[in-house]
Amino acid sequence: MINNLYKNFNRKERFKEIVDSVQFCNLCPRLCERRKVLSTANGNIESKVLFIAEAPGRLGADRTGIPLFGDRTGDNFETLLSNIGWQREQVFITNAILCNPKNENGNNGTPTKEEITNCSMYLSMVIALLNPEVVITLGMTALEAIKLLCIHDIKLRDDVAKLIPWNGINVFPLYHPAPRATIHRSLTKQRSDFMRLAKLVHPIDGLIKQKKLRRFKTQSLFPEENSLIQQVAQILLDLGGRMTYFKMTKLMYLIDFFALNKFGHTIVNDIYLRQVDGPWPPKLDKMLKKMEGYEIVRYFVHKIPMVAHGPSRRFKVQLDDKILETIVDVYKKYGDLGNSEIKTIVYRTEPMQFILQEEKKGKDMRNKPVLYKDKTIIQLKTSPPSRIQKSTEIE
Repeated sequence: MINNLYKNFNRKERFKEIVDSVQFCNLCPRLCERRKVLSTANGNIESKVLFIAEAPGRLGADRTGIPLFGDRTGDNFETLLSNIGWQREQVFITNAILCNPKNENGNNGTPTKEEITNCSMYLSMVIALLNPEVVITLGMTALEAIKLLCIHDIKLRDDVAKLIPWNGINVFPLYHPAPRATIHRSLTKQRSDFMRLAKLVHPIDGLIKQKKLRRFKTQSLFPEENSLIQQVAQILLDLGGRMTYFKMTKLMYLIDFFALNKFGHTIVNDIYLRQVDGPWPPKLDKMLKKMEGYEIVRYFVHKIPMVAHGPSRRFKVQLDDKILETIVDVYKKYGDLGNSEIKTIVYRTEPMQFILQEEKKGKDMRNKPVLYKDKTIIQLKTSPPSRIQKSTEIE
């Protein structure tokens, strides 16, 4: 289905973009120079099973680049998997944080709440990319990490080895296979937990059978009607994962500009005003606020406002196939550009060129409409309106 084009758009490339983004991450001061454990070595991105542990081990993943591998914890995990006939190549394995949290003595430390929160953005991206049927959390930290993405009241001690609905998928909480965790749950009991997992879940096919599941509190559903501007924002983040707020506004403008050329009308059916940094959709900020904490998260990097893929989607995008193709085409062309580069592209479009010419004549063009529904500023200023030059290609 072409309606899923943007969602399934080159999964390998999307994973590579997430990996590249992680490698340049500097959100956590004590971790930013350490190895980021996210790569093809984490497993199968087509898997319907996702394991989430706590953090890369000092002698394990921090050294090998392979999660849950190379130390005693990795050995325990390999044994538990092999006991039920599973192979790590069949599943995907990640951590609540992607860097080893060494303490001052150089030993494995405990990640802070801030570090888990910072890394939750990448965990959200991985879950959205894989879209697994079952998320298997290993230990309390993993449970707390997914709680940041969508609220739950799962308790490891009470709910271990139970299949529980969460955020549209299922969680299967287990104890961590680290030697210190065997104090709370022996390896014998953990082997029993994995055997129960194998009865309910297949590593490739996903859920084997359904059973009555305990219901947990979840966030309220998204309003039935969501605006077109929200849908376009959602698609952009599905494609890119995260971007500056500035870049989102300019990509939206380019999408609507080319849609107007191609179809005779814009997609969001709204207005873009002339601001200091170019065209700006006034309703976008208000619409993003309604999505915050669910479809999107917002934060700052070096005082630059960012928008990222959120933890809990509440609505489906319902746009025409041709419109989806236009959005994907614009993103493929301009999605990798930096802020200054995309600003240059925007300023070369006919409406902005017209505004710049008027400003050279001394006219005040602040807050003038660059685009308004199915017209550009050129058409709005012309009587009778002149037709915009047709163009079906993105330059």
